[in-house]
Amino acid sequence: MVEYTQILTWPDITIRVLAAIAIGLVIGIEREISNHPAGMKTHVLVCLGSALASIIAAEMGLSIYLYPGARVDLSRIASGVVSGMGFIGAGAIMKSRDGTMVTGITTAATLWATACMGLAVGMGYFRMAFIVFLAVFGTTVILKSVERRFFARLRTRRLELYITDKRTTIPQLDDYFERKKITVLSFEYLLSGDHFNSAGERISRCRYMIKVPKAVNFNNIVREIALFENVYEVYENFPGKEETENQPVIEKTDVLADNE
Repeated sequence: MVEYTQILTWPDITIRVLAAIAIGLVIGIEREISNHPAGMKTHVLVCLGSALASIIAAEMGLSIYLYPGARVDLSRIASGVVSGMGFIGAGAIMKSRDGTMVTGITTAATLWATACMGLAVGMGYFRMAFIVFLAVFGTTVILKSVERRFFARLRTRRLELYITDKRTTIPQLDDYFERKKITVLSFEYLLSGDHFNSAGERISRCRYMIKVPKAVNFNNIVREIALFENVYEVYENFPGKEETENQPVIEKTDVLADNE
C-alpha cells in the first residue's frame, strides 16, 4: 500500500491563503468606501472559501500520482463554487418596491469575480489571478470616475410640468425627488398664460433640470409624476435641445389608461 505524503507544503498553502486575503481585502475596501452592502469581510471570506476549495482540488489532483488507480473530477469543485456564488450575489442585489431602483449589481459581479480569483490563487495560478485582480480593481475604481465624468450628461434631463395648486404640488415634487435620490440642478416657475382647468384653477408651468441616479428608471419617474393629483402634462427631453424637440406630451389620462 502506498503511504500518503503531503503534496502541498505549509508555506505553499499559507502563501495562497494570504494572497486570497489580500485580493478580497482590496476589492472589499473599494466596495466598503462606496457604501455597498458587501464589503471587506464578505469579499475576504468569499475569496478564502474559493481558495480553500481549489486548494483541496489541487491536493486531490496531485494525489493521483500517489494513487494511480484513483479518478478525480476536479472541475466539479470549481463549478460548485461558481454556481454557489449566484445565491450570495442575488442577496447583494436590491430592488425598490416600485421597481424604479435596482442596486447591488456591480457588487454581485465583484463577489463572483473575487470567487474566481480565489479559485485561481488556490490552484497556484498567481500571475493569472494578479492580472485579473488589476483588471477588476481598475474597472471598479478607474471606470467609475470615467463614468461619472463622461456619462453624467446622459442622466441629466429636463422636465416641464403643467400643474395647479403650486403651494401643494411643488413641495410634493421636492419630497418625491428626495426619496428617489434625484438631484434638482435648477428650477423655474412660469405662468402659462390664461389657461385654467375645469375647476377654474390657473395652470402653471414648472421647469426642472434633474440628475437621475443610474439605478433609477427615468421612464417610470415620468409616469409616476404624471399621476400626481395636480399634474396635468409632462414634457421631458435631454438638456440642450430646443423645446420643439421635446418628447411627446405625457398626459395623466394616458398613464391611467395604461394602468387599467
